[in-house]
Amino acid sequence: MSNGPMKTLLLSLALMATAAPAFAQAKLGHIDRQALMLTLPERKDAETKMQAFAKSLDDRLKAMGAEYQQKVTDAQAKEATMTNTEKEMVIREIGELEKRITEAQEKAQEDLAKQEEELLRPMVEKTNKAIQDVAAENGFTYIFDTSAGFVLYYEKGEDILPKVKAKLGIQ
Repeated sequence: MSNGPMKTLLLSLALMATAAPAFAQAKLGHIDRQALMLTLPERKDAETKMQAFAKSLDDRLKAMGAEYQQKVTDAQAKEATMTNTEKEMVIREIGELEKRITEAQEKAQEDLAKQEEELLRPMVEKTNKAIQDVAAENGFTYIFDTSAGFVLYYEKGEDILPKVKAKLGIQ
């Protein structure tokens, strides 16, 4: 074993040993942020807007799909009487339409994600501020988000969800 990894290990152990007493004295809190977000009054409005936006995107994609299906049906019906040039032209048009549909589907996914982020951002900022305010007012050193799945166990520490809901004026 080279000297580098051993030094790193010793340094890590030394840091943990010095941090452990400070962490033991820390006031720990936790919150289920997802549960908090679900209680926000503006969430319902954001959900309704999101559903309406998703439906408008879906309607556009369905209209493009119907146009595509109609072009294919028309081409199949006329295929026997078409010249090679007409067939090539129809195949090219159908191919271009397929490409537009694929691009529209990808763009719709991007737009949907962007819309969701735009609608959630004010709620995230609002809850961040309330969590920070409650933490500062109550002397917490750390607040863990139990909904994120990173906190595997907690016994000591305080659930600050009721305090944050009160700060936000939510029952």
